[in-house]
Amino acid sequence: MLEIIRKYPRAIFYAVIVHAALIAVMVMSFKWSDKAEYQSKDKGEEIVRATTVDAKKIEKELKKIKAAEHEKQRELEQAAKKAEKARLREEKKLAEAKNKRIAEQKALENKRKEEQDRLKELETKRKTEEERLEKVEQQKREEELRNKLKAEEERLAKESNKQRQSTINQYKAMINAKVYQNWVIPSSATDGMVCTVKVRLIPSGDVIQVQLTSSSGDDAFDRSVENAVRKASPLPVPPADSGLFDAFRELDFNMSKKKEN
Repeated sequence: MLEIIRKYPRAIFYAVIVHAALIAVMVMSFKWSDKAEYQSKDKGEEIVRATTVDAKKIEKELKKIKAAEHEKQRELEQAAKKAEKARLREEKKLAEAKNKRIAEQKALENKRKEEQDRLKELETKRKTEEERLEKVEQQKREEELRNKLKAEEERLAKESNKQRQSTINQYKAMINAKVYQNWVIPSSATDGMVCTVKVRLIPSGDVIQVQLTSSSGDDAFDRSVENAVRKASPLPVPPADSGLFDAFRELDFNMSKKKEN
């Protein structure tokens, strides 16, 4: 009610004025009626008529006032309904604005979270890529190191084999020289005769077997070769701890009348 009065003060003011006027008319009518009773009895009939006429006027005025009051009341009710509708629209508008603001804040928060997740995923990918590249680089360095070590090992092995073969060749040359020193070539030997024997040795250099594998075609020549090998025993061989003796366990000698270097 207070809200209606604050919103529609003029309508309320008019309603109060109408009610005040109605009360004033009624008071004046009562006073006039009281005064008429003290007038002369000769005028009694006139007074009755006047009272009847005034009553009708009052009733007509009351109806007009009631109609006006009813109209004002209807206007007040319509104004109140209109104000209520306006209030509801405003509340709805405010609620919609609030919901929109909440939705926007939620969307912004979701977008911010998505951006954080995206940045986190990018950081994870970056770290993973760095780790992968570091691993690849480490593998590359390890591979290069292995290749260098392998090359060095091969170089050392090659150098060792070269040294080993050089040592073996030196001992074989000494063996050949010693056998030739102990070979007595028979008079039946002719240039171009070749005899091949297989010789078995023990680590001390002693000859334990001489086997003819290819004859020269002259028995005396073949026997002279076998005797030369036996007479040269023990043959010069590498020490047992050198790891080279396996190359001297079995040796093939190609003996010809002309000494071979």
